Amino acid sequence: MALSKKLEIIYHNGQPDGIRSLRRHLSTMTTYIIPRTMLSEAKGLSGVARPGIYYLINEDTDNNIAQIYIGQTRNGITRLDDHNRSKDFWNKAILFLADKKTFSLDIISGLEEYAIIKANESKRYRVENKANPKYEIDEYDLASIEEIYDEIKFIMATQGYKLDNSVESTSSAEILHTTQNGIKGLGIYAGDKFDVLEGSEINMNKSVKLSKYNRQREELLSSGGIEREGDRYILKNTISFKSPSGASDFVLGGSTNGWIEWKNSEDKTLSELYRKE
Repeated sequence: MALSKKLEIIYHNGQPDGIRSLRRHLSTMTTYIIPRTMLSEAKGLSGVARPGIYYLINEDTDNNIAQIYIGQTRNGITRLDDHNRSKDFWNKAILFLADKKTFSLDIISGLEEYAIIKANESKRYRVENKANPKYEIDEYDLASIEEIYDEIKFIMATQGYKLDNSVESTSSAEILHTTQNGIKGLGIYAGDKFDVLEGSEINMNKSVKLSKYNRQREELLSSGGIEREGDRYILKNTISFKSPSGASDFVLGGSTNGWIEWKNSEDKTLSELYRKE
């Protein structure tokens, strides 16, 4: 049986999408979620000057991470001033800060490198870090770094941001497929979201009824998230959708019913699997 976890959240300006701070019960690390437009306001919070790592993210229209940058800070939120001047892509910052005893310089440097490696391995979004930090993680620090990163991954997931690689964390029996006109897509249904997996074919020759998915396709094609291989277009990153139908629309084009289009290895539809009487 999995252990329960207690998470405390403060909404500092009373808005669910405003400045928030989160802390897991008994943890020494505090998470600060700060919309870019509220950066100056967030500087008035206590605790935001501590050391740690941070994620700068750009969300797409479905509130999924489209782009991400990871860095370290020894002075908390003040590090973001440089990025506010020099980086245009991000619209939200998420900082993971703790006291200096918890986040020594070695731990911060190792955690930054580890987080960048994991972001690249996830294949979920465009990572804006141009190179990994040149830092060798000490074997005695690695266990602590992995433990801290697991907490970061958990907290990010509570906010709807997945950091893991869907393919590696899922058994083949759970992977769904949709096939139409020679196009094959692969996906995973998690109840609240549907992931279209890297390696899926996208029917770029057939427009989607909803224009936002056509725009998303074109943006991915221009950024390398979708690559042309001969006469086929292959998805290079795992992307999430709010519904199975949105996912199948994106893959197949037109207007589809994802509850019927997506099937498991035994050809049972998503509707048969999850809408049983």
